[in-house]
Amino acid sequence: MKQFIDKFEKGTQYVQIVSSVNSDDLHDDSDLSLDYLSKDCIKFIPASGAATRMFKDLYQYLNEQRETDFIKTFFDYLEDFAFYHDIKELDYDKTRLGDRVEMIYSILKDKLNYGSLPKALIKMHAYDNEISTPIDEHIYEGEQYLNKDKVRLHFTISKEHEDLFNAYIKPILKQKPYLSIEYSFQKDKTNTLAVDMENNPFILEDGSYLYRAGGHGSLIENLNDIEADIIFIKNIDNVVHRDHVEATIESKRKLASIGLKIKEQMDAYIMALNKDEYDLNEIELFLRKKLHIKHKKDLTKAMALAFLNRPLRVCGMVKNTGEPGGGPFVVDHGDYTDLQICEKSEINLNDPRSLHILNSSSYFNPVDLVCFVKDYKNEKFNLLDFVEENRYFISEKSYHGKAIKALEHPGLWNGAMHHWNSVFVEVPLSTFNPVKTVNDLLRQGHQKK
Repeated sequence: MKQFIDKFEKGTQYVQIVSSVNSDDLHDDSDLSLDYLSKDCIKFIPASGAATRMFKDLYQYLNEQRETDFIKTFFDYLEDFAFYHDIKELDYDKTRLGDRVEMIYSILKDKLNYGSLPKALIKMHAYDNEISTPIDEHIYEGEQYLNKDKVRLHFTISKEHEDLFNAYIKPILKQKPYLSIEYSFQKDKTNTLAVDMENNPFILEDGSYLYRAGGHGSLIENLNDIEADIIFIKNIDNVVHRDHVEATIESKRKLASIGLKIKEQMDAYIMALNKDEYDLNEIELFLRKKLHIKHKKDLTKAMALAFLNRPLRVCGMVKNTGEPGGGPFVVDHGDYTDLQICEKSEINLNDPRSLHILNSSSYFNPVDLVCFVKDYKNEKFNLLDFVEENRYFISEKSYHGKAIKALEHPGLWNGAMHHWNSVFVEVPLSTFNPVKTVNDLLRQGHQKK
């Protein structure tokens, strides 16, 4: 318990950003290959939780029956939603208030029950012969760039959705014997203590302490349990209609191809260092040019080995269009600088220089990663050894109307991968199609051409 209290009292620790990532910090390689398919690949999809927040504007309409711009757009383009096919038989008049309320009630509760389903099971895309969910789209994507003989996907899901998830994937697995779908839950041992506003443990009516899920950074435990050479990571809601999917497929292949070349060079340098047959100047140039690690002192053999013998992630980055979320930055660690993905809450907004760097960011993190998790001996890294525990998050929440503070572990692609080697690659903006609200499904990437 003390370790939690100490973190609340210290507060969120700021990262020391030097600059936002620009084109000079990005890796580009037009000589791509599919050699990565000789490795065991898997796609990891965080998919926990219900889709309630996706429909918050519809819930508000149920409660207030007040038309907003959001609601007007929703009904103006109602027929363009994939799930419309499941409610059109109800024969409501979408121009009438009473029918509008009944229609939304049918979507959220009565007929479709979307307010209680996980986002993974919401029907998002319409085709001539089928309506697809994010699960279907992640499978389709994986079929295009993972190992053909065994397409592996791993979803993290909530325990309360396990039966729904299994019922959905069972017929898919029967139709596709080459498909392997695994799933796991966020581990209870990663739950964190909640405190009141004075940093005292929050006590429940039965006298026990309140513990809460420790955020998506807890999933580094799930990631660490996966046996594979290469792990692709993408959020459950970042899917695209297949009419627009080609850029996504090509960018995934590009990230994996770039990563394999860099990984092989890292391993070659480690073996050369172990044999004392190395050129330290050449290795330092590789660290600076390829991994963007800039050490402030003279590089030694021990330093070079420490930098090279780490997991590698290749991260797709898109041009910054003002979406909320984290971004890529050059971060100062004292003895060296490297590339990190940082959330806004990790940056000291009271520091004018840091605020200027944040506001001038050219790129945005869409959560598009390809991870190489084996060492030069082809043994699995213990990913927990590379977490920076000081990059935790503190947020204010409420519990039964009472204000509390919540603690989240370092984010999965933030502090949980702090001590990884990072390579950033620009990918097309069309590969980023998150569904945060139901009206996001009206965007081009979710509609037929």
